[in-house]
Amino acid sequence: MLLLLISFLSLLLLPFTSGELLDNISFSSPFSETDRNGKFMVPNFMMAGDAEVKKTFVRLTPDRQSKRGTLWSKTSVGPYSEISATLTFRISGQGSKLFGDGIALWLTKSPRPTTGSLHGMDAKFEGIAVVIDTFKNVEHGSLHRDVTLVINDGSKESEIGVEDILGCNVEGMRYHEGRDDFSTFNLSRLRILYSEDRLVLEVDGEGTNDWQTCATVGGLKKQLGKGFLNDARFGISGTTGQLADNHDIISLQVHSSHSEAKVASVEQHESFNSADDLQVLVHDLEHQLTSIYEKLENTIGKLQKQEDMLEDRVKLLESTVLTGVESKMERRITNLEKQLDRKVQRTVNKAQKSTQDEIDSMKEFAEQNAGGGGWRVPFMFLAVLVLVAGVAAYRHYRHLIKSHLL
Repeated sequence: MLLLLISFLSLLLLPFTSGELLDNISFSSPFSETDRNGKFMVPNFMMAGDAEVKKTFVRLTPDRQSKRGTLWSKTSVGPYSEISATLTFRISGQGSKLFGDGIALWLTKSPRPTTGSLHGMDAKFEGIAVVIDTFKNVEHGSLHRDVTLVINDGSKESEIGVEDILGCNVEGMRYHEGRDDFSTFNLSRLRILYSEDRLVLEVDGEGTNDWQTCATVGGLKKQLGKGFLNDARFGISGTTGQLADNHDIISLQVHSSHSEAKVASVEQHESFNSADDLQVLVHDLEHQLTSIYEKLENTIGKLQKQEDMLEDRVKLLESTVLTGVESKMERRITNLEKQLDRKVQRTVNKAQKSTQDEIDSMKEFAEQNAGGGGWRVPFMFLAVLVLVAGVAAYRHYRHLIKSHLL
């Protein structure tokens, strides 16, 4: 009887130990729901940019330069006095020394992602941002933080790497995929414990359930106003610049109290550790196939660009050759026309001179014999001679045209 009573009490206390998960603003892999195009989707979240949902993770950005992806809640948190949110993610890539940029978790009043200068998002936001920056910018020096907490009331543009920065440096938050011991179960986690006037940021860098307090801030009610959670939405963004990494999200679990989140984090850690070989194989296989597909897609894109460049060069070469040939032909035809005109003119001039000489000769002869009636015969002879000369000149002109233009 005592055993039954203990079991009954355990069942009653179970919701208070495992916690109330806010399903409408939470998600966890594996993903099974699809959109109208047959693509995997995260229920109650909108995607933008290069984000893509896989079976076992959400890839915000591939390991490629100048990529940006976001995942944004379609609904606000609601009328809660406190919440906790645990983000499980994986940052990994092929680069052993050069890599970047990072992931950011947002809790803002923006109903949708808006692009800007703060890790791909609008720096003049109203709410809370946790930025994970894997690139150690030498310009920031000692002000660099691997994890940065940013609070903004919407009246200013937030900056990373300035004085009075909130955050911490954490080992092991980025994994090199070239290592022999790399696994898709190499994960990291961050957790925010939010109440109306206080926020605590905790980080589990290597996913070992060894949490460290990264930042604590008070006075939130003054900065964000009372009832901030009523209109606040969760969002996750990933960006790459000149340097790149795979930025993958495994889950976002939002609970209605702090104690619930801590219990759920332990359960999640135990679940990862108890994964059998088949589960690990499924995760690793999808990760590797995704990388192969992205490499092929990137290679095809480069080949397409090269093909387009070659096509443009061929078109330019064809245009240059045709223009040169046309120009050369035009010059040659012009020269031939000029030569023909000169020859025709010389022939005509020669015929005219010959005719004029004959006329002058006949005129002189006629004048010498003007006294008699014998002038008619020479005159007729002259007319015939002029006609013959004209016909000869015309035939010579036609011969020149045929010989030069055929």
